[in-house]
Amino acid sequence: SLSMGSVAGNGVVTVKRTVHGYKKLSLVTRSEISRTEISLPAMEYDTNALWVDAEAALLGPLITDYGHGVHALSHAVLAVAPMFVPCTQSDLDCDHDPWEPTRILLFDVRAGGAGTTAQLWNFFFVPDGIIDAAIKLLEDCPSCALDSKYQGGCPSCIQAPQCLKFNMHLHRKAGAMIGRRMLSRLQATDLFRKNAAVRQLDRTVCFPVSEEVVGCGDESDKKLSSTRKARVKALRDAKDLTGARQRSVVFGRPTWPLDQP
Repeated sequence: SLSMGSVAGNGVVTVKRTVHGYKKLSLVTRSEISRTEISLPAMEYDTNALWVDAEAALLGPLITDYGHGVHALSHAVLAVAPMFVPCTQSDLDCDHDPWEPTRILLFDVRAGGAGTTAQLWNFFFVPDGIIDAAIKLLEDCPSCALDSKYQGGCPSCIQAPQCLKFNMHLHRKAGAMIGRRMLSRLQATDLFRKNAAVRQLDRTVCFPVSEEVVGCGDESDKKLSSTRKARVKALRDAKDLTGARQRSVVFGRPTWPLDQP
């Protein structure tokens, strides 16, 4: 659980899942034919997880469909996670309970943890981090963002095959509002400010201008040839993966090195 005043945390959680029954659906109309209750032992295991407070006491009364928004934001974070760490959506899962949620919670599907959430934790308190990407996905999905009446998302954005609620109880607009409030709280932390300062320093690239002079920054760019300028620009772009993360289509498994906040 979150301590008083804390924004986020990570650690070990216990995941417990129980199957209470199943139902048969018509292959033609998808209507329910029958429902059967079963009794099976619960599947329980410990794994790594991370969580971020969603300010239920403050935002719950103010945002319509607050619970559905937290559910949608959790799905959005799952969807953009492969752009930050080498993983697939099957490596991670989230809390799918849309009723009275207090935080978003992501955990490793593998018992004992695979280290995915531990790596993902590094991208919450950094500029252009995972919450930024999740908000952009909620607001700018190319498939369903233009339909203002429909807020349930689509397979291109927040609908996930592993959702225990069958991708019901999702609300993109409410999720984006909660995400922006969550992002503002993360940006107000000392850790975020520290990482932002380090990121700014890392973007200043030093390089030799001549055999005698060493240049650093924009002033030395004026002394370079067009070929050298192109090389310097490529080096700066390689250090900043923001452009790569904004691609709408990624083929294969992301393999670029992890950012160090």
